[in-house]
Amino acid sequence: MKRILLFTLVPVILAACGGTDNSDIGQKRAELERLKSHYKATADSIKVIEEWLVEHDSTMRRNLPVVSSDTVVAGAFTHYVDVHGNVRADKAAALYSNGGRVRRILVQPGDAVRRGDLIISIDNDMAAEQIQQAEAAYELAKTAFEKQERLWKQKIGSEMQYLQAKSQKEQAEAGLATLREQQRLTNITAPFDGTVDDIMVRVGDMTSPLQPAARVVDLSGVQLEADVPESYLATIRNGAPVKVSFPSLDVHFDATLAHVGKFIDPSNRTFKVTVRVPQGEPSMRPNLLSDISIQDHHSDSALVVPGRAVLQDVKGNNYIFTLEPTRGNEAVCHKVMVDRLSGYKGRVSIAPVTPGALKGGERIVDEGAKNVTDGLTVRVAN
Repeated sequence: MKRILLFTLVPVILAACGGTDNSDIGQKRAELERLKSHYKATADSIKVIEEWLVEHDSTMRRNLPVVSSDTVVAGAFTHYVDVHGNVRADKAAALYSNGGRVRRILVQPGDAVRRGDLIISIDNDMAAEQIQQAEAAYELAKTAFEKQERLWKQKIGSEMQYLQAKSQKEQAEAGLATLREQQRLTNITAPFDGTVDDIMVRVGDMTSPLQPAARVVDLSGVQLEADVPESYLATIRNGAPVKVSFPSLDVHFDATLAHVGKFIDPSNRTFKVTVRVPQGEPSMRPNLLSDISIQDHHSDSALVVPGRAVLQDVKGNNYIFTLEPTRGNEAVCHKVMVDRLSGYKGRVSIAPVTPGALKGGERIVDEGAKNVTDGLTVRVAN
């Protein structure tokens, strides 16, 4: 009797202490809790039935995230630095005159010339007259010196007279050589064997030391020049393999770096590299644009995955999702932390943070990886 009385008094005591909230808000809260319990029980029942149907009914498919897959490739990985280069001839000269009016043009663009050949004759009559006067003065000084030299050998005359005659002869000789050099520089001649690429003046034009009158090139030796950002200074070395292509031509070839510059341009923070062009490339022209890929890293044993498969969390840690097949085209995703080593053209070399976590050949999530979480079951698209 006492026990029955005790059980009867407990709800009364609880109601007296806390009381049942009979207000509208209290009733709605109680109703919400009942509905939630009912919804959870219903959802659990639906899930059990769906799983049973998937097991026994081939027409049933679960509503799972769809992803594409790729494979962790174990093999060689090469990274290149892509830059743009220009063709530069070893011998290409713009030719100037010291001034004067063009008298004759002896060549046409495309003509082959030899070193020293006269290309453009400049009106230099004044220089010729000055040379005639200098030649006369030189002959006089030379004759006087020879006569004074004979007298000096006979012990006739003073040493000072001999030295003065010698000095006057040498001065006249030097003055004549200077005038002849000025005359030579007035005319335009070929500085080396090559081809006349352009003539910039016409007969009767006045030439100027500030404006080129002709251009001569020799394409027997050609190289490429490119500017590389200073951030690659520690990884690019002389002799590095290079792939070269020309966007405007169907020309491709492999080469090596011939030279890596030792000077950084302060205006754009780059250094120069050069690549020798193999002989026998007839389409090479100065300033022709090229695409140059310089190898700065190579590994014979790397783990390579698509770049979009490597994700990063808020702390900057990189990871990928591997796929563990379950049934049919379904698989469970597993998160694997990795280090991103290097990437080139959509492929990335990685290393697992936990040694041995990846060995190559594993299937991983490719497209759709951003919608995946660890342990999630997904459908892998064919």
